[in-house]
Amino acid sequence: MPKRRKPRASGSSGLWKALLLLLPLSLAAAAYFAEKSIGPLLAGDVSGAYPTRIYSAPVRLRAGEPLSPLELKARLARLRYVEVSTPSAPGQYRREAARFLIHQRGFSNPLQQAPQAAVVVELEKGRVLAVRSADSSLPLVETLLEPELLYEISGEKRIRREKLSAADVPKTVADALVATEDRRFFSHIGIDPRGILRAAFKNLRQGRYAEGGSTLTQQLARSLFLTTRRTLGRKLKELVIALWLDARFPKDEILRMYLDTVYFGQDGPVSILGLKAASRHYFDKRPAELTLGESALLAGLLSSPYRYDPLREPKAAAERRAVVLAAMRREGFISEAAERRAGAEPVSATVSGRSGGKVPDYAVAFVHRQLERRHGDAALMTRGLSVFTTIDPALQALAQGAVRKARHQAALAALDPRSGAIRALVGGKDYLQEPFDRASLARRQPGSAFKPFVYAAALASEPGAGRWTAASLLDDSPRSYRTPEGTWAPRNHEEVYLGRVPLRTALARSLNLATLDLAEKLGPRALAEFAGRLGVSGPLREELGLALGSSEVTLLDLTGAYCAFANGGARVEPYAVEAAVGPEGEILEFHTPSARPVLSPEEAYLMTDLLRETVRSGTAQALSRRGLGEAAGKTGTTNDGKDAWFVGFIPGLVAGVWTGSDTPRKLGLTGAKDALPVWAEFMASASSGAALGSWPRPEGLLSVEVDPESGLRVKSGCPSRRSELFLAGTEPKEDCPLHSSGLTGWLKKVFSSRKAPRGPGAKR
Repeated sequence: MPKRRKPRASGSSGLWKALLLLLPLSLAAAAYFAEKSIGPLLAGDVSGAYPTRIYSAPVRLRAGEPLSPLELKARLARLRYVEVSTPSAPGQYRREAARFLIHQRGFSNPLQQAPQAAVVVELEKGRVLAVRSADSSLPLVETLLEPELLYEISGEKRIRREKLSAADVPKTVADALVATEDRRFFSHIGIDPRGILRAAFKNLRQGRYAEGGSTLTQQLARSLFLTTRRTLGRKLKELVIALWLDARFPKDEILRMYLDTVYFGQDGPVSILGLKAASRHYFDKRPAELTLGESALLAGLLSSPYRYDPLREPKAAAERRAVVLAAMRREGFISEAAERRAGAEPVSATVSGRSGGKVPDYAVAFVHRQLERRHGDAALMTRGLSVFTTIDPALQALAQGAVRKARHQAALAALDPRSGAIRALVGGKDYLQEPFDRASLARRQPGSAFKPFVYAAALASEPGAGRWTAASLLDDSPRSYRTPEGTWAPRNHEEVYLGRVPLRTALARSLNLATLDLAEKLGPRALAEFAGRLGVSGPLREELGLALGSSEVTLLDLTGAYCAFANGGARVEPYAVEAAVGPEGEILEFHTPSARPVLSPEEAYLMTDLLRETVRSGTAQALSRRGLGEAAGKTGTTNDGKDAWFVGFIPGLVAGVWTGSDTPRKLGLTGAKDALPVWAEFMASASSGAALGSWPRPEGLLSVEVDPESGLRVKSGCPSRRSELFLAGTEPKEDCPLHSSGLTGWLKKVFSSRKAPRGPGAKR
């Protein structure tokens, strides 16, 4: 008897029906998941980080400014200008001895703008002689070369990326991308089953992974939200997200997002992400300016940015470009003639466009701290700000070079005295090894570098009986003072005391006891308030030792306070950020320099003249031997030579130098021997070897010949005399009573003179 066949389970058909019913529910659940979890991310623009870019100040070319031909050539090289015989395009120039024809690229930021134009710059004796238009030969007040990119802040994983709008994507790039990466992009639904089957068949036939079946939409989903691990779970998520993206966004927007995030190669340690950054990196162009050949070359890079890098492998890049152009012709995007023309274009990417070797320095770190304090670190790293600063990269390099030559640790700050703009800031010998900023963060005793504020306070005192002048006499003899800590017996350098001495000489020779004589009469509180008005930030201890620099200050604050002497009497605040602009062009911050009068122009000029005396005859005479005899400034040394300072200025630039040790210890330093050479090294290079010029003398000053021993007008019989400057109304009216002609005058001089007593000594 034949065996009866077991009946088929009736549940089998039910299972298939259940699966068919669950499929749309699964798709709906997946779509809901994508909408709820991915939608908010895209709405928050986390499709990738946009680095903050920090720019230098533009190069200002104006008649009278110090600039040598070699320096201008170096600045053009930093900006990647190319020297040619006939400049015909932006970014080119020709040099004829001291005459430059420059085809400017032009730029625009919230502070300045300069059009693309050809200009002629003529130089003579280390200065700009004239600037004029090359087209009309009309003289120009000035012209500006574009700012230099100093650094890009993007966190530990350094990237370069600029926000890309749909209008930024040229048709040639879109066509090249679709032709080579996803031919059915405009017809599929985010995934391409035909493409997947075709790739699978090819890989099976060749026995290796030869072709991927992912669409551009899938690649976008993977780069935005998933890892690169090849697992079934990740692939399923990729398919769901790709379907959702295609349903959620138009095709042009998906292309934009893809081109905004895709990896185009490396610039040293910096990853190049997005079309805009790639166009700038490889061709120094905006995407809209790309040729067909350049568009095809960039599209060809995506399959292997390392192998087809046109800067490293131009031959391989040209071969890959030919493949892309052929694909574009097959898809009907270009004609055969256009393919030939684009294929004949030279691979013109140039290595000079690279900037990945840039490393952060003290100036960049200072700017970073300012931005972080005002905008928050997370926003700074991801918002894609463009930050325009006051930093001059050429001066920054000179400052760093000068600091490296110091015998001990050192710092330097350089400012424009007219505005307080920081032109260079170096906080140590090596930022990468020791990033602590000794220029703006470290507080130390300035020693005698503080003394100019004592003398300025005296000269600026209210009019009245006995108002101080540069010829006023001070007592430079040893004495002691009672303090809460005990008896204080300050000393002069090398225990030399001059007795009654003119105020001018006391400052030039940095006489401690004469300075204390003046400070005692003015009062410590008045000194602290006056120094604070000029910009020396506190806390300043209201004690007599303040006059000798006993209160700690930062180098940046001290240098900023000297600006009032150099600019005609105005207090300015040191600053480095001119403006910060968001990715959509919105202005996030804008600095308006403020100058508040704290000295009259006459008082400021008189202080400048006194500080020039320290160079002519005082503690800074070494500057005269270095060609800086017209500079003004003051040395400073603390007890036991732990710290050495020099702060000084020339027309248009104030700089301060500190040198010493991070751990205060006896080093035997002096301002003249250790800090001054660093300042001189920097300032001699910064002035381009040009004559330093001078400061305009205000009308409210009088020049009167006086006897240095009495401070009164000279008369016949005075053995010495000097021409002294006085604020109008403070000049002496009486004649010198100490001297007369003949035997009577000689006897009077003998019996009135006395030898200055000696006592314990101290360094300046």
